[in-house]
This record gives sequence, C-alpha cells and structure tokens, in this order.
Amino acid sequence: MRLRFSTLLALRQLQHLGWGMLGKFAGVCVAIVLVFVQIGFQNALLDSVLQLDRALDADVVMVGPQFQTIGYSPPWFPRDAAYQASAVDDVISVRWAYIFIGQLRDPSTGVPIATRFVGFDPAAAPFRIQDLEAQRARLALPNTALLDRLSRQQFKPVVQQLSLGEEPVTLYIQSPASTLAPRVEVVGTFGLGPDFALAGNVITSDLNFYRFFQLPMDRISIATVRIREGADPEAVRDRIAARVGDAAQVHVKDAFVAAERRYFNSETPIGVLFGFGIAIGILIGVVFVFEVLRGIIDLNLSEYAVLRAMGYQDRFFTALVLQIAGVITTLAFLPSLLVTYGLYEALGRATMLPFTLTGTVALGVLAAALAMSAGAVLFALRKLRRNNPIDLFS
Repeated sequence: MRLRFSTLLALRQLQHLGWGMLGKFAGVCVAIVLVFVQIGFQNALLDSVLQLDRALDADVVMVGPQFQTIGYSPPWFPRDAAYQASAVDDVISVRWAYIFIGQLRDPSTGVPIATRFVGFDPAAAPFRIQDLEAQRARLALPNTALLDRLSRQQFKPVVQQLSLGEEPVTLYIQSPASTLAPRVEVVGTFGLGPDFALAGNVITSDLNFYRFFQLPMDRISIATVRIREGADPEAVRDRIAARVGDAAQVHVKDAFVAAERRYFNSETPIGVLFGFGIAIGILIGVVFVFEVLRGIIDLNLSEYAVLRAMGYQDRFFTALVLQIAGVITTLAFLPSLLVTYGLYEALGRATMLPFTLTGTVALGVLAAALAMSAGAVLFALRKLRRNNPIDLFS
C-alpha cells in the first residue's frame, strides 16, 4: 500500500515540476548520449581492428611466437610449422597468408597512405571475404591486387573508377629502400572495411606480395587450420601446439579474436581513454539527476516532514526518491536512444568505422544510466534524512 502511495506521489511531484525540469532533464539526456558515444567509439575502434580476424576461414589459428595483434605487421614464423600442422590428426587443410603494413601513394597528391597488404595463394584463400572468390583469377596476374572498396576517402577516386568498369588503376607503393616504387595494378574491389589506424586494405597473391616487398616466402604471418567436422578444436589445437613447439602460437579462433580484443582494450590507451569518458558521462548524469531530486526535496520539504510525523520511515522516502530518479532516467533514455541512432549513422558514414547500435549496447547504457541515478539518490537521501517534523515550522 505504501509502495503504491510512494509511486503516485513520485509521479505527482514530477508532474508538478512541469517545464521547470526541462533544462535538467536535457542535461540527463546529454549525459546518456555521451555514454552512448563513448561506448560506440570504443566498440567501433575495436570491431574495426577485428574485421580481418573475423574473416579468417579457420577453426584453429597459428601465429608467430612474438605475436601481439594482427593490427600491426605480425612477426613471422616458419612455413614449415604450417606443414607440420597439416600432418596432425583431424586437420583437413592449413592455409597461410603474409601481412605487411605498408604505404600506398595517394593517386592525387602522392602523399603516403597507411595500408594493410595481405598476400596468399589465390587458390587457397585463408579468408572469407565478400567478392573475393569471384576474382581469384585476377590475382594470378603479375602486380595485380584488389582494393577494399570500404577504404577511407583517400581511396574513393580509385574505387569510383573501378566501379565504372574502367581500366585497372595503377598505384605505387612508398618504398624508401627501392630505387623504383613498386607498381600495383588495382583490378577490382572487395568489402572488408578499414580500421582506426589504417586507411584501407589491399589483397594480392603470394607471388605478387613477394614482388612488392621482397620478403622471404618461407616466413608467413598467419596460418588458418580447418578441422574435420565433429572434431574438438581445443584437442586439435593442443596436438598442433605439441607438434610445432616454440615455432608458433596456436589458438582456437574464438579465443584468438577475444585475445585481440583484450589486447586493444587493456594494452593500448583505447580502453583507458574510453573508460574514462564513460565515467565522466555517468558523473555528469549523477549531477543533473541530483539537481532534479534536490529541487523536488526543497519544494516538498514541509510535506515530507508531515509524512515523517505521521509515521512514514526512511524506507518509504528511499522508495520515493528511487522511483523519481528511475522515472527521470527512463524518460531521458528514450530520446537519448533516438539521438544516438542518428549520431551512429552520421559517425559511421564519416569515419567508415562500424558504429552499430545493438541491443547489448542499449542495455549496457541503460544499466549505466540506472547506476547514475542510484548515485544521485545516495546524495539526495543524505539531505532528506536530515529532515524532521520540526521543519514544518521553519
């Protein structure tokens, strides 16, 4: 009965404030949107780095002993380790790729553009990438490559030329060690997407990769292992690790992707910076919700004193303040969600990064908003608990 009364009282007091709470309500919305944006940037940056990882056509992944992330030029390991893995029970195939972070010259200005180059045997692609299968034959020609059509603005003129069906576009690799810059004939496009550090991706054959960079072909960057259906990936991983010893790290694919995400979230400034931004957003929300609660308490201080004199205890007032804060947060969350959707769309188009408003993100931000309200309630209750019946006559 008292809970119902506290709910009705909370709604009536919010209604009584009317337009007077609009400014503070907008402040709560800004705080929630700030949390959304911080989480959106964090997820977009991390997901962009992991796009190539997720495209691996693998059950088990092999990388070099000093490997940290595929986001940089991965350290090499001997191709012999991949051959050894192919002899392990339950292994169907082992394929490998060469990865190098290089620079392509901007076709308009000549300015170097950071680009990921990926080379592999076109007949044994270790990736599942959109439009790759239909263009494998093109990669067999000398000096040819495919460009990621989701690359950033610097490569847009090239993507547009290729989309019109014009002749291959010639680009040049920035190579201080070479007298002549290696020439790349871009003959088509595929869809993957850039990450926050690189403007685009280029796929080529293993032989062309060697022509471009003169890196030994017996030193590979990553190997993908496909296993027999029904086989235990962890058991196969253990058998491969025992076979290759210290020559390579061996991971189940899901664990490999998760480890990459942890690396960027904890070993780089990304996690710290965005975690700090989320905390600031929550703190701003605490301040605005507290201001609303304080205004309501100040307006109704005498009424609260009467209720306390009638026997209503702290539990009732705690429920009252919690419900007021909960209503404020819920009402602020809905317009914030709509604003965030528009911001994510705009940011995704501007940065070419994957800004996705998922249910998980929305629920996470709602939980953060409710925690924000709970923090404000703690401060508001300290003021309310100092109230006593004598305040009626003050």
